[in-house]
Amino acid sequence: MIPKDVVKGKKFAVYLRRSEGESGSTKAQLARITPKLNALEKATGRKINRTIVGKDINKKRRFNAKQDLAVKGDVFNEGEQATGFKTRNRPVLMEMVKRIQNGDYDGIVVESFDRISRDILGLAHFALPLWREDGKIILDLSTGKVLGVDREEEALLGIVNLAGSLTKVAEIKKSKEALKTTIDDGYLTGSRPEFLGSGTKNAGLDYRKAWALMQAYGESFSKRANRVTLDNSTAVGKAFNKDNKWAGDWYDKMKAWNELGVLDTWLDNYDAINAMIRTIGKPYTRTYKRSVPLNNVLYASRGFFAYPAGVLLKAKDAKGVDEFVVFPDPLSIGFDRLSEMKENASELEDFVVERTAFDGRELAKVQTQPRAR
Repeated sequence: MIPKDVVKGKKFAVYLRRSEGESGSTKAQLARITPKLNALEKATGRKINRTIVGKDINKKRRFNAKQDLAVKGDVFNEGEQATGFKTRNRPVLMEMVKRIQNGDYDGIVVESFDRISRDILGLAHFALPLWREDGKIILDLSTGKVLGVDREEEALLGIVNLAGSLTKVAEIKKSKEALKTTIDDGYLTGSRPEFLGSGTKNAGLDYRKAWALMQAYGESFSKRANRVTLDNSTAVGKAFNKDNKWAGDWYDKMKAWNELGVLDTWLDNYDAINAMIRTIGKPYTRTYKRSVPLNNVLYASRGFFAYPAGVLLKAKDAKGVDEFVVFPDPLSIGFDRLSEMKENASELEDFVVERTAFDGRELAKVQTQPRAR
């Protein structure tokens, strides 16, 4: 419920974000809160410009900070895979805060407070000066709670939020200490692409080109499959010396990765691995099998290439805990650094495989292991 007496006459910025490994999209998030935004417009008497500032909500083009952050609009989209624990690397949030400080808005509206940050300290770092010093407010549409009005309520929210954050951190720490395995070094078996020199018939396959061709053909509802499938999968498969099943399976996989916001990152990493193989030199099959630096990178990135949007690991017995695991982006760590780590990438301070107790949320098929489907 929107507190009409608090929001009346105020101008709000809308902030959208999806966490790493979460299914869904910010487009779906916006659709979900649209009825409440309409109600907010009535309560404030102020229109909300639904033009998107930041990342393309339809994910049809890459983010260009200079252009996309200069757009005039009231809806700020951070996009998918934006962690709730690291606020410093969120350019859209920073742009929104800057505009608020410049007096463009009286407050921020979010689906829930954790869209800004999952811990109260991160929230306070950016938001405390806004609500304490500048008199701005933050509205949580899921609860109707407001930060910046009632100090007693603010303190209570802080305690609850902090307790939740500490519990989550404790779960991660306990999980890592008790279940330290090859997973923590980035290794988890699963499907992997046909890298240059890997020995497959189509080694070095251009997945970026394949995705572009799939998008060009489009999709439609198949009565036989009772779901949406790739159109002309036979032609797509033939273009890459594959069959229609390969084309259909990889379309489903890349489409899901794209919706989860990780496809571009996966393609960038795949292209970078092939570039590394070319740099080491021919014969590529020998390089793929025997190059120690390359194989160190491949080992640390095995889990990422199989499950770039994270994966549910089911407990082995009734006493165990189901985990959701998110692997780091190898390129962001640096191939030069990973190439020196022989099955021990976890010793790098910033190589963190996130392992958390699974909370039961809905997952995409690509976020589960084949044997668990």
